[in-house]
Amino acid sequence: MTSNTLTTVCFVLPTYNEEAHIGQTIDAIFANQNKCDGYSFMVLVVDDNSSDNTQAIVNQRASQYPSVSMITGNKIGLGDAYKRGFSYALDKFNPDYIFQMDSDGQHDPDLIPQFLSQVEQGYSLVIGSRFVDGGATPEFSLRRQLISKVGNLLVRYVGGVRHIRDCTSGYRCIASSYLKRCNLGFLATKGYSFQSSLICELALRGAKVKEIPIVFVKRKGGG
Repeated sequence: MTSNTLTTVCFVLPTYNEEAHIGQTIDAIFANQNKCDGYSFMVLVVDDNSSDNTQAIVNQRASQYPSVSMITGNKIGLGDAYKRGFSYALDKFNPDYIFQMDSDGQHDPDLIPQFLSQVEQGYSLVIGSRFVDGGATPEFSLRRQLISKVGNLLVRYVGGVRHIRDCTSGYRCIASSYLKRCNLGFLATKGYSFQSSLICELALRGAKVKEIPIVFVKRKGGG
């Protein structure tokens, strides 16, 4: 980035009993800020009233990193957590970009610079894709791979997003200007349904999409 003004990026991390990995995830996000000149990172944890030490760990990281914050609420669904997180982030921080990202080790924070590299090339929605060349789900059973691919195929054709290979990935960087145009209230609250309905809504609003390959590994913790 050549401007003196920092581009702000908010990572929205939904959590429920993520004590095994939430601390490392936050550490890794800020470690990657050092590789991303011109960006200012912040983390918003959206915790569904975890019964383990998730909130205590997040509070400890907030004392270490001033740009870490947390909101809490009842466990209703992944989509509900993201809706609350997006609304809060847009209202309180007004970042330039929002990342969706899991806190259980399935999404590699070291790919963050690659996402932002695509942002710099003019893309407004960058998806960490399991289904483009270089992407993989090595620990999925054949049954789960089939269900995932069939589900994506249906979303692509029924939702009018045939150009997108992975509509249910939860690892994404979204330009806030497009997210603000979406009516989040009408989106589904369940996990995969929310991810796919958000993709369709963003595409409908004209978001320019780029997919980069990710290797989706086994979760390392979390509820």
